[in-house]
Amino acid sequence: MALKFRLKGLAETFVDTITCPCCGTIGSDDQNFSTEFTKVTYEGIVVVVQCRSCSEIFVPCTQRLGILDYKALRVAVEKDSVDSGQAILTGWEAVRLSAEKLNAQRKGAMH
Repeated sequence: MALKFRLKGLAETFVDTITCPCCGTIGSDDQNFSTEFTKVTYEGIVVVVQCRSCSEIFVPCTQRLGILDYKALRVAVEKDSVDSGQAILTGWEAVRLSAEKLNAQRKGAMH
């Protein structure tokens, strides 16, 4: 079964199959992968997964993002940023870099 992420009336993202770039684990649900690092951006919901086998954090390239209401999504992202105090991640690339930073911190490779 594919992973589905929806913000009612704003955006949706589907991930059919996930392959861990580190250990090669393959899955299509949350049995092999955690999605707690997923981010909502101006480009939609960008799924960030953590492999339960090796703990690698990454953005699967197989996900399909969809925006249902661009203006309302933008307002929601900005409101969440104000409420949470976290910076806005504008899109896919920003989230991918954030995932790489999380991996570096996890591995103790931050300078």
